[in-house]
Amino acid sequence: MRHFICAVAAAALSVASAEAQDVAGTFDQLRVLVKPGDTVSITDSAGLRVRGRLTDISPTSLGVDVSGKRREFLQLDIDRIARKGDDSLANGALIGLAIGAGLGAAVLGTVDDGPGAGWVAFASVLYGGIGAGIGVGVDALVRGERVIFAAPRRSASAVDISPILGHRRKGLAVSLRLGR
Repeated sequence: MRHFICAVAAAALSVASAEAQDVAGTFDQLRVLVKPGDTVSITDSAGLRVRGRLTDISPTSLGVDVSGKRREFLQLDIDRIARKGDDSLANGALIGLAIGAGLGAAVLGTVDDGPGAGWVAFASVLYGGIGAGIGVGVDALVRGERVIFAAPRRSASAVDISPILGHRRKGLAVSLRLGR
């Protein structure tokens, strides 16, 4: 029974990483998620947002038709790209499964290995299935913009100043770190 609890806990912990898998970090990855003709919302590094139809994509830039005029955006200038669409049903199913199975496992942890432990394990699996169904139902109702491209986070510039206090010397150490 303890192995079953460990398996449920491992499944619940893996749910958090499942959602982030369909956000591209490069334009090569983005090609899998969109095609010319799709409507996208682009937010540049200055925070300005533009909405238009995708015309073409290269490894370093993309073309968008904005109100009848073609605009080209470089990958380095884009913070994120979003697209309207249905939410993935998979993440709702996984989250519902983890919550339902977690509730069943909580009940399982209160019962000693005895004649009723098998029924509690069955209930945990049953609750997991019910939770997955509820998660799919909730996700089917969710429609909105989903981020499909996010630029890699750039490191911030910083100046570090620290004192130098020695037996015979005193001073300051200054280091400068420039972000991208």
